[in-house]
Amino acid sequence: MNDRLHEILGEIGIIHKTLLDNKKIDDVDYVLEYLEDFDGDVKDHYLKLLLQYYFQQNNLANLKELLILGYKFDLRMEDIKSAFLNIKSNEDNVIDFLDDNVVFLKDSNMEEPLKVMYNYYLENKELQASLEQTIELIKRNRYVCVYAYKNREFDFANFFLNEDLLESIKSDLPYLLK
Repeated sequence: MNDRLHEILGEIGIIHKTLLDNKKIDDVDYVLEYLEDFDGDVKDHYLKLLLQYYFQQNNLANLKELLILGYKFDLRMEDIKSAFLNIKSNEDNVIDFLDDNVVFLKDSNMEEPLKVMYNYYLENKELQASLEQTIELIKRNRYVCVYAYKNREFDFANFFLNEDLLESIKSDLPYLLK
């Protein structure tokens, strides 16, 4: 890693800790103003990581603010798991908002996130109705379906198995099932 990247990572860590400590991390206007004093590359790297943080925290309003500014991040199953665990009501959530990104996500890390989301669903009876739509969205992901099919002996995998999608994969993309 080059020296500048080390500097950027160090500055990002300090920025994030400062914003968490002063409880200003959820005030996008404050964050953007605070970042004005930093170099452009530090600001850009931090805002990409902050977008991921907002996704993981299921903070839809702030996620939208940064998306409008043109920031993006590489969505992972671990991010979806974190956001799922932060769904606490029937309000709109970040997973449903980024639906196509969730449906087309390709990740090799499926077991632990699916297991944790399954257990969260089972343990939170009062939230189950709110979580249904998001679960159905996750079940539309072909890689979740393939993982669930290959591991259907486990309750959590069977829970995420989408039979209709599986039939489509069997006919159109059978190599995924090998």
